Formats: sequence, C-alpha cells, structure tokens
Amino acid sequence: MKWYEIVIKTTGEAQDAICEMLSSIGSAGFSIEDPDDIRREVLRQDSLDYFDEEFINSLGDVVVIKAYFSQETDISKLVILIKEKLSFINRFLDTGEGFAGYLKVDEEDWSTSWKKYYKPFHLTDKLVIKPSWEAYDKKDSEIVIELDPGMAFGTGTHETTSMCSRLLEKYINKDDRVIDVGCGTGILSIIASKLGASHITSVDIDDVAVKITKENSIINKVENIHAIKGVLNNIQEGKSDLIVANIIADVIIGLSSDVLAYLKDGGIFIASGIIKERKQEVVDEYAKKGFSCTEVLEQGEWVAIVLKCPDSL
Repeated sequence: MKWYEIVIKTTGEAQDAICEMLSSIGSAGFSIEDPDDIRREVLRQDSLDYFDEEFINSLGDVVVIKAYFSQETDISKLVILIKEKLSFINRFLDTGEGFAGYLKVDEEDWSTSWKKYYKPFHLTDKLVIKPSWEAYDKKDSEIVIELDPGMAFGTGTHETTSMCSRLLEKYINKDDRVIDVGCGTGILSIIASKLGASHITSVDIDDVAVKITKENSIINKVENIHAIKGVLNNIQEGKSDLIVANIIADVIIGLSSDVLAYLKDGGIFIASGIIKERKQEVVDEYAKKGFSCTEVLEQGEWVAIVLKCPDSL
C-alpha cells in the first residue's frame, strides 16, 4: 500500500503539539527524528554505543517529523490544512521551518524502520522501558514496562513522559483509581498499574491509541486497564484518586472543570505537555477552581505540574 509521507522540520518545544495536531487530522502514524534523543542515548553512562564528539556536534537541533496519510487523501487540501494548523501553533510555540514537502512511500518503508533506534532505557531509577522485540536482564528492584508503540504516539523518551513517570511513582498509592487522559501507547496507564493502582481508565481521541493501549496491556499482563475512545467527560465510572494528562497546555486548561468533576476530594492531577512559558497560565486556571499547586518539575523546555483537588465545602 502507498502512503503520503508529510515532512515537517520543527523544534523540540513544538513537536508534541504538532504530533497531536497530525493525529487529530487523520495521520495513520508518524516518526520523530529528534537530535536530543540521540544525544541523550549516546551520552548515557551505560550506553553501549560509541560516537565521537564531531558526530554529536553535527546533530544540530532540528526535529524532523514524518507523518503518514492514506493515498486516498486529497494531498493538496491536506497540505493547505497542515500549513494553516502550523501557523496557528506558531502563535504559541516556535514551529521552526515547518512544512518541508511530501512524497509517496510504501508501507514497509516506514511502518517498522524506526524500531532499530528504539532500545531499552531507564525512565526513572526504578522504571525501565523495554521494546517488545528487545531482550533485557531485569534487576531485582526494577519495574519493566514492555512497550510496542505501533503507530500510536509515545515511546517514553520525551521529557514530559519522564516527569509524569517520576510523579506517578511519588503520588500513586496502593489501590488508587486512576484516569489517563490522552493515553497514547498506554505507557502511563501501565506504569500506574505496575505501581499498585487498582483500576485505570485510559482515554484517547485516536482509535489507534486505544487499540495499542489494549495490546500493550496484554503484553504487560495487566488486566485492570480499561481503554476507551473519547475525552474525559465520556468516562462513565465514578471519581478517581489521581488523573494524569500528558497532552498540551490548551487542552489541559480546557479540562479544568471536567478534572474537578472526576477527582475525589484531595485527589491529585498530574499535568504535562506544558511549555515553561505557559506554566503560570495553567496554574492560575486551576486555582480559579480551588486547586492548589503542590509541585512543579522542569526538564528542558517542559514542565509537569501537580495540582491537588480541593475538599468539598
């Protein structure tokens, strides 16, 4: 099968928002070539690969996103739409060069080629992400999450996922009920389960994300994750002890009333996918609903915010 490969050259700060946009307009999947990911990998103390300083310095800072759309797509209309969406995102984030062209490719050229770059790595000292096709010798204290991203967004390498994982380790209590908004591959849902949560509802607007979350739950032998397509207020279950959302600032701000309705008194909301410049905007919006900000993590250009739900008056 033939696919249109759309190429976007952008910045680290804009890549999450652009991937979210591409997913929302029908992308069947995308790959991300982020030079910071390569630097982090080769500079790790336990890295098995050797690269000289000249190579590391040559990487630059341009993030290349390749998104894939069905050959049935009206490519001229799609290009116009993507340019309009990028222009909107550029009002809030530096999108860099932006749209850089397209070509037709065969499915086998892109659907599995990224796997050679995806290796086991520590998300935190305790949490290890292991691709389903790679071997890894688990140490006694480690929790291993086996992941097959498929065509869904989220391999765990991004700063926002790392921060959310650290905060889940800190704030999840045994038998907590958890909601994962924008679950992607289900990585945070699976982490929550392995940290002792009793029930996790995973929700995403993307059919592929829901499918991959279910498949990754089976791979990890966790049976307490319920993945559904939709948004937060489509969830029918009662209130939760903790909600995590690794998405973008605009969506997180828009969720403030729904989060309040879905959290127990004193419950925790972990929000990330937020650039530093919009941290205070998010905190202020939730303060209007009575939430208190209990912790903020910063990594690179990103922040993760812990917000505590108010007690009923």
